[in-house]
Amino acid sequence: MSTDCLSKVGRRLRRLDTFGEFRDVGNFATKKLILRGKSMAIHDLRSASVNMMLSTDVAIIGAGPAGLTIARELENTPMRILIIDSGGFEHDAETQTLNAVENVGEPRPREDVVPVGRGYTDSLRWLNDIPAFELRNRIIGGSTHTWIGKCATFDEIDFAARPWLPVSGWPITRNDIRPALDRAATLLNLGPNIYDERLLSLLHLPPEEIGLDRARLRSFFWQFSHERTNSGEPMRFVNISRQLKAPNVDFLTRATVTEINLNNDGRGVNSLEAYSLEGNKAIVRAKTIVLCCGGIENARLLLASNSLMKKGIGNSKGVVGRYLADHPRTSLARFNGAGIDEIARHFNFFGLHHNGRTHFYLRGLSLSPDTQMREGLTNCAAYPVQIHAADDPWAALKRLRHGLSRKTPGDLAAVFGAMNLVASGLYRRLVQKRGLPHRSVELRFDAMVEQRLDAESRVTLSDRRDRFGKPLPRVNWKIGSVEIESMKRLALLISDEFARVGLPRPHLADWIAQDDNSKMAFMDMAHPSCTTRMGVDPATSVVDANAMVHGVDGLFVAGSSVFPTAGHANPTLMLLALAVRLADHLKVRFASEIPIRASLPDAEAKTIHQ
Repeated sequence: MSTDCLSKVGRRLRRLDTFGEFRDVGNFATKKLILRGKSMAIHDLRSASVNMMLSTDVAIIGAGPAGLTIARELENTPMRILIIDSGGFEHDAETQTLNAVENVGEPRPREDVVPVGRGYTDSLRWLNDIPAFELRNRIIGGSTHTWIGKCATFDEIDFAARPWLPVSGWPITRNDIRPALDRAATLLNLGPNIYDERLLSLLHLPPEEIGLDRARLRSFFWQFSHERTNSGEPMRFVNISRQLKAPNVDFLTRATVTEINLNNDGRGVNSLEAYSLEGNKAIVRAKTIVLCCGGIENARLLLASNSLMKKGIGNSKGVVGRYLADHPRTSLARFNGAGIDEIARHFNFFGLHHNGRTHFYLRGLSLSPDTQMREGLTNCAAYPVQIHAADDPWAALKRLRHGLSRKTPGDLAAVFGAMNLVASGLYRRLVQKRGLPHRSVELRFDAMVEQRLDAESRVTLSDRRDRFGKPLPRVNWKIGSVEIESMKRLALLISDEFARVGLPRPHLADWIAQDDNSKMAFMDMAHPSCTTRMGVDPATSVVDANAMVHGVDGLFVAGSSVFPTAGHANPTLMLLALAVRLADHLKVRFASEIPIRASLPDAEAKTIHQ
């Protein structure tokens, strides 16, 4: 990542407040976090002794959404939990350099093709500049420091074995995970967990029926996770870490895990090694280790832990790192002029009241299951994005409210010069529970597509080394013809169906209108998935249905890397549901071990944080 990009990341993340009140309680790095009368140890490896020794029941590597969710589910249990993160509670530019990858695949520069970026606008536009597969946050709270909160569940078809998509199918059903999805939605402060046309009957004022052919296209909805005390702020999981007040949960910060050590027979975990940037080392002994490092680092850590297993842990079949999928994103179509408001009437935010709160859902369109099956396509969905005019009063109000206005007189003029639009917007928002009316210069449909899994799309180890002497991840992301054709088909169906029902026909992207795939431009959405995928066959998967690495007792993986297929939906809600499910499994597993542990000598049975 360039120095300029790191500087931008730092400026934005430093706006976050500090973690809380710290008090020295030890002679080196250990701090106590005082929360509502409870205490929790925080070990900072930077100032620890040369060889810090720790012991715990469950070591969670990574304090992002998955890791913190598992810790939250396990607090106030008999298990001792240690959360280990490469970063700390504040942004550190030097730590962020550890996100470097050797990228040898997509997105590739193409002559006469303008890169599309990730679609972020306004104050988040800088996220488009982060190189592919380096948009990761080594800081407590992980990716939620830079997300917008967008959530949806996977469709029924995503769980199915689809004959036209090799190695598709999940070892669990959507019904199996439904209770965990609802618990994850509660954690994310979401409304009802419904994202298809069933939602229409729950909306306060649903969009009018326009007669689209459901055999071709379906309505799809997304909602956005927000803080409970600040509806304008996306959910930040650093605040979840603040709430971990139980004494059985501790942190080890500024500690980059470099190796997982197995027992001599290679059938179970023994310990892990971690280093600070200053060279201080920690060895953590744990009966259970859970990798929560993201789709790139989970695979890299398994491959690089090769002191006993030369091909890496869990990689006897050569599957670790394979089937790398993301969500290729591009813009499919756009509307200008009078067409903007007409389309925005139907594809916008729509609200409902649930448990004392109003929740807004964004309406878009997806390929119907019939279309996917009939034409051999992957799941794909498009969502509306409005590009606001310079004098849009609502964008001006937002800038003024957050202190981001560069031209305060101009923004004030935009607001007071459009009081009728402001008044109608308040009525729509507060009474009708609908999206705000904007002055926009363009409305476009952006899309994300599920990838057909390709074993050659993968993460391997580079010849280049990081500062700890470990190989960088070598990323070879491939985008296949099936996902390209799925995107194209969605765009053409939207165009045809809109014209058929009397809506404006959009201007299609040039590569679609000209049927010239050489001009297409996609970008990753920082959703790397499937690199340690879940399954029953070790020849095509890395973890079993309980997320434990095949053949390695006590080693688990959480996050989007365990998705058997990636769907088109943003991954956070699903990966949190799998994390909740994994935590439940760990509780059962630990309870079954208690009689065995109780029969051991005290020195062996006791778990101590030294």
